[in-house]
Amino acid sequence: MLAGDPNLRSKTGKAPGICHRCLAANEAIMGGNGAPCSSSDTSEFPAKPCPGGIRATIIFPSCWDGVNLDSPDHKTHVAYAPGGSALAGDKCPSTHPVRIPQVMYEIMFDTAGFADPKYFVDGKQPLVYSFGDA
Repeated sequence: MLAGDPNLRSKTGKAPGICHRCLAANEAIMGGNGAPCSSSDTSEFPAKPCPGGIRATIIFPSCWDGVNLDSPDHKTHVAYAPGGSALAGDKCPSTHPVRIPQVMYEIMFDTAGFADPKYFVDGKQPLVYSFGDA
C-alpha cells in the first residue's frame, strides 16, 4: 500500500494523506497541535523558516475493496474516504467498503539551524527530500 503520488510534480494537485506543518519554537517538543493534516498544512515543505521544526505526516488509505490483497500499482485496492479526507472515520466509498486500521507515520525535522531567512533564497525552502522534491 502506498500513500501519495511519487509522480506528482505540480503543487496544483495535493497528494491525499501527506502534509507538512511549520512549527513555532514553542511547538518543537510536542510536534504542534491539531489534526494530523489541516488546511494550514502544505503538501510540500513550508516555504518559510520553521524555528520549531517541520512535522511531516503520512496517512495511508484506510478503506479496502474487500477482495484484493494488493494491486499492480499498490494503490487501487485501497482508497481514502470520500471527499479526499485522509481520515476515514466510519465512512468508506462503496467501491472500497471495508474499513481497515489507520496507519499514520510522522517525521519531525529539526530545522532550528535553518530558521534564518537568509537561507530562503527566492522564497524557496533550503531543504529537499533525497529524491529532489522540496
